[in-house]
Amino acid sequence: MSRFKSSGDSGGGIFVPYLLVLIFILLASVPSNFLYSAQLEIGLYFIPLFFIGLTAESDATPVFLAALGLVNDIMSEMPLGFWSSLFVVFYLLCASQRSILSTASFGSYWLTFGVLMSMTYLVAYLLALLLDDLHMAIVPFLLSALICILFFPLLYFPLYLFGEAVGGSERS
Repeated sequence: MSRFKSSGDSGGGIFVPYLLVLIFILLASVPSNFLYSAQLEIGLYFIPLFFIGLTAESDATPVFLAALGLVNDIMSEMPLGFWSSLFVVFYLLCASQRSILSTASFGSYWLTFGVLMSMTYLVAYLLALLLDDLHMAIVPFLLSALICILFFPLLYFPLYLFGEAVGGSERS
C-alpha cells in the first residue's frame, strides 16, 4: 500500500479506475425500491476516484473527471455541474494527500478516505441547500457516505492489486 507509481511509469492500466467510475455511475442510475435504497445516494464511484487521485499524474485528469461528473449529473438528474464539481474537488483533495500517504498503512488510507468522503458529502449537502430546487434529507445522505466508507476495502484492494500487477509488468 505504501508505493505509488513513479513518475517514469506510463500508466497504461490506469483506465480501469475510470471505467469503474463510469460503471458505478451507471449502476447508481438504475432505479431500485429495495427498502430505503431509493433515498440513498451511495457514491461508490468515489473509491476509484480516490485511487485515481493518489496515482494519476496527467494534467488532463480533472477534465476527464469533470466529464464523468457531467455524466453523473445527467444520469442522476441533478443540476449540471453538481457532481462534476464535487468529483474535481474530491480529486484535488486526494491528490493533495499523495505525499502524506506515500508511506502510510491501509488504516491511514481508509481514515483519509473517510474524512474526504465526509467532507465531500457535507459540501454536497450544503450545495444542495443553496439550490432551492434540491431537497435532500440529511440522514439518508450521511448514511450513504457511511455505507460508501464501509465498502472502501472491498473495492480498493482489487484496484491496488491491479495497479501493482500493471506497474510490475511495465517495469520489466
